Amino acid sequence: MTDAEAYVEGPAVRAARNVTDLTIIAQDPSVRSGPDKHILTARAKVPAARLEPGPRTPRFYVVDYDASTGTLVPAANLPPDSDLFAKADDKTLTTDFAFHAQQVYAVAARTLATFESALGRRLPWGFAGHQLYLVPHAFSEANAYYSFDDRALLFGYVPGGDDSTIYTCLSHDVVAHETTHAVLDGLRHHFLEPGLPDQAGFHEGFADIVALLSVFSLQEVVEVCLDLGSTTSRLSSDMTDENVLRTSVLTGVAEQLGDVLTQGRGALRRSALEQPPPDWSSLPAYQEPHRRGEILVAAVLEVLLDLWTRRLTALKSKRSGRAKPTVDRARAAEEGAKAAGHLLTMLIRGLDYLPPVEFEFDDLLDAVIRADEEVLPEDSLGYRKGLVEQFARFGIGRPPDTNRDLVSGAFPAHYATMNFTALRTAGDEVFRFMWENASLLGIDTDYHTHVEAVLATERVGPDGLVVRESVANYVQMLQLTAGELEKRAGIPLPADLDPTTTLQIFGGGTLVFDQFGRAKLHIVKRLDDWQRQVERARYLHDAGFYDRAGRLGFSFGGAAGQIFAELHSAGSDTGEVW
Repeated sequence: MTDAEAYVEGPAVRAARNVTDLTIIAQDPSVRSGPDKHILTARAKVPAARLEPGPRTPRFYVVDYDASTGTLVPAANLPPDSDLFAKADDKTLTTDFAFHAQQVYAVAARTLATFESALGRRLPWGFAGHQLYLVPHAFSEANAYYSFDDRALLFGYVPGGDDSTIYTCLSHDVVAHETTHAVLDGLRHHFLEPGLPDQAGFHEGFADIVALLSVFSLQEVVEVCLDLGSTTSRLSSDMTDENVLRTSVLTGVAEQLGDVLTQGRGALRRSALEQPPPDWSSLPAYQEPHRRGEILVAAVLEVLLDLWTRRLTALKSKRSGRAKPTVDRARAAEEGAKAAGHLLTMLIRGLDYLPPVEFEFDDLLDAVIRADEEVLPEDSLGYRKGLVEQFARFGIGRPPDTNRDLVSGAFPAHYATMNFTALRTAGDEVFRFMWENASLLGIDTDYHTHVEAVLATERVGPDGLVVRESVANYVQMLQLTAGELEKRAGIPLPADLDPTTTLQIFGGGTLVFDQFGRAKLHIVKRLDDWQRQVERARYLHDAGFYDRAGRLGFSFGGAAGQIFAELHSAGSDTGEVW
């Protein structure tokens, strides 16, 4: 077994012991295969759970209510031990609302399971509740979004050609994307608050990455899409060229809905096709979250394509009578699926090492590399190297390594009054640790400080070694006026920013404890980093993110629960949706 195989399969072993195979549309109804051009489907492994009509499980509740027509569709009653739609024809897949319920449930459950397997624990939602509502036909609109206030993923629908209807709930990419928004909200809730432009871009970019790599990890789907329409068992080496793979159907998001919103130009985003300009971070167009998020997607896809094509080189064989070498189709797909699963696991594991506030792209690269080093000391397959190199191409590096490594003798932490078991589970004990070691950690206790979560993790490396950690997140907050910020920072704010405007600013950090309760890592965004606070205030002011009371940094100024709805609608004018 290779490192990649062990790395992908190891953490998922326990999660995969109880699974149900359910039919899903692999991408969306516009992607078809075979001589009869049937909709491309796949059998998805979904964690087994007691199903009630809906379907309804401990984590999800499908409610098929259409707010546009005021119609409530009866709950779908899916059998717990079989797949009603294993042999369904295309008309059934596109018109049967019971299958639509199965599609949103299966893809959402599979996406959540991917996160939980990688992080080694159950994940909470960001709202107060245990079940995320999935509403497959929520409204007549070309949109889909996660609503914190509704505790729901809401999917729209629009008229298509030939009297048909395009349902966003039938797009694997869209469902996985919106589920990722909900999962990220549970992991880093403050990322939904006004911050630097990278923060909103991260939400959109990471959701796209999960959607794309989730499709890549379905081997049977990759096998079909390598040369859509062909049924031969061997592929010409031309079909596995990096540039051909880059233009593959696999690198697009939401092909069918993209055709509607972009007047037939195709998928909503094909980040691997267009390389951003070197000065992208300073260009107004890249302030838009979807466009900014594409930077992350492009970097990750470049890593995947590079690793995949290098692995395919060893599979190419030249047979007599043929001018060019060929590649076994199934093996090529297997290598792509392994690489995608490996990379997705790496990226998800890095989420625990992110700061809880003030996200920047540099933080993601640093977090992924650090988390991966914990379970895989040797980078024998070059995944970490590839990420560092590709991110560097887009001007993204690792932040300065200050006040982070706490395991060395240079950090004489005070543990005398600590309860080591409680340090791995209790916020009060973590706060006590922070209080006693505030000067060493660089934490200013004059600011309001709150430990928001202490979560135990258990990750399995390729050699079978179990890495047990506890991850604690704390947040600091301060309210002041723009004039006070300018005075503290000694840096001018925009002349048209009223100095009496109230600002809310954040700081905080992530503390990682080992299995014995000893602090090993501190990832911090200091509240008194006045340079960053001024940059944030400038951005929020220029973007007009004032709340109804005329304050900055409290909200985006939209209606409650409509952050993603408005974000997606605002991007639809240019085809930048989801």
